[in-house]
Amino acid sequence: MEITRHSEEIQDEVLEVLWTSLEEGGRESIPVDEILIIGLSGPPAEAVENLKKRGLVQVEDNEVHLTDTGFEEARMTIRRHRLSERLFADIFDIVEDEVENVACRFEHMLIKPNLEGKICELLGHPKTCPHDRPIPIGECCHKADTAVDQAVVPMSRLRPGEAGIIAYIHSGDSEKLKKLMAMGILPGEEVDLERRFPSFVFNVGYSRYAVDEGMASAIFVRRQDIAGE
Repeated sequence: MEITRHSEEIQDEVLEVLWTSLEEGGRESIPVDEILIIGLSGPPAEAVENLKKRGLVQVEDNEVHLTDTGFEEARMTIRRHRLSERLFADIFDIVEDEVENVACRFEHMLIKPNLEGKICELLGHPKTCPHDRPIPIGECCHKADTAVDQAVVPMSRLRPGEAGIIAYIHSGDSEKLKKLMAMGILPGEEVDLERRFPSFVFNVGYSRYAVDEGMASAIFVRRQDIAGE
């Protein structure tokens, strides 16, 4: 049976409900009738049945709980949703009251596994969503934690003549983050520092930029000599 986009979205919502219940209340299972999704007229029994067929949930005595495979699928679904919230709050200044609905639509329509990691890198591997709920870590976060002590440093710590690859941008200032993005300063781009004073002057591709120390400190670079080892 072909699963429609709407059906997939409802299944994701069910996974999020099950994950949140486990995360916040320690409940490993929920009665089917309690899984209510905003916008639906009743419990999403069809979605639960589809999840059961996919091996993501089990239903026993009308109680729904995640399988091991379902647990990982729910974890990644929550990760995509909370990264979406972080993206819209930090980059687009969407207010907290609206960010949930906007992020939900974005998560279902656009975020794929390869894009999810790039968004996480762009935001500097955030630990929490705008509602202070934890964002489950991804593979890119593991790699960043492993490399950061040796290889990844703020550009403000580079010496003139040093070069590297932009690993991520980390700033609590959304205006600063948007300005850097508009300049084309993005993860994966090569950067080399020309001088540190009176401004940090550096090159990205064929473009040359000058920023203050605050902006330079928000750009984290994987040094070229270490990155190539």
